Amino acid sequence: MPVEIQTMLVATDFSEASAPAIAYAFYLARALSARLYIIHVVPEDDVRVLKAISAHLQSEMTPESLVEAFYAEADKRLTALVDSALAGDLVEERLIVTGQPATAIMSWAAAKQVQLIIVGTHGHSGITRFLMGSVAERVLREAPCAVLVVPSTAP
Repeated sequence: MPVEIQTMLVATDFSEASAPAIAYAFYLARALSARLYIIHVVPEDDVRVLKAISAHLQSEMTPESLVEAFYAEADKRLTALVDSALAGDLVEERLIVTGQPATAIMSWAAAKQVQLIIVGTHGHSGITRFLMGSVAERVLREAPCAVLVVPSTAP
């Protein structure tokens, strides 16, 4: 008995490698009449670095206001992704969160009770993957639902 997919979550890091995953997510959401959540995870280390940098700047911007500006830019980029694909009717919610990317993706997938997570992969292998880790690989192994991994070379 086939499972009907009604909710999906797609993750983006705004890289070119994540673009095919976004395109597939929009296509599948439209084809399946599914609700789509789109998530961007700001790594905790990036937030710490932003705060440290802003603490040393001779500026009126506080560490918190710099982080807020960073989040506002991420929201603008998510909105542009959705608008450029004319996918506003497909996207249930745009999520911008701080955390470890794979953990945050899986946590939000569970919280939103999605049936499919769509992630892109940069295609690292061997020592590069070992040293850097792979968000897509971890999500694939540990996700609470089905996962579609879209390679960066997908058409």
